[in-house]
Amino acid sequence: MLLHTYRLVYPFSAHAPPQIWEYAQPYIDHLILNARTFHRQIVQWYFEDWGALDQDNTRIWNTYYRIKPLYDHLPTWQDWLPDYRQLIIEVQEMVEEHIACGTWQKGCVPPSTHGALNKVSRLMMLMVVGASRDIMPKAAF
Repeated sequence: MLLHTYRLVYPFSAHAPPQIWEYAQPYIDHLILNARTFHRQIVQWYFEDWGALDQDNTRIWNTYYRIKPLYDHLPTWQDWLPDYRQLIIEVQEMVEEHIACGTWQKGCVPPSTHGALNKVSRLMMLMVVGASRDIMPKAAF
C-alpha cells in the first residue's frame, strides 16, 4: 500500500528547511490553503509504508527542528508558555470588565485596572525576552 503525502516547498529560499510530510486531512487542506495564500508550492510523494514515512519525518525533525544540545541550557518558548497563557486570560478579563463598565463613561474604573500596566508589561517581557519562572523572581508572577 502506497501512502500519498504532501509538504510545502519554499522555492525562493534556499535556506528554508524541508517541511514535515503530511498524510491526513485536515492538514492537507491547511497546506493547500497556505500554498494558495502565500504563493508557495506543494510537493507530492509516495511512501511504501508507514515505517518509511516515519523514518523520513524523524530525519527531518531531528536534523532541522529539534533543539540542538548547544542550546539546551537556554529557556525556550515552552518554558514560559503557561505564564503567557495566564497573562492572556487576565488581559482578556480586564477587557471584558472595561466593555461591561463602559470605559467611555467618566468615573468608571474597573477594579482590575489597578496594576494593569504591570500585567501588560509582564506579558510584553514574556513575549520579547521569553523569560521563564527560573529566571524571573517569584513575586513577579
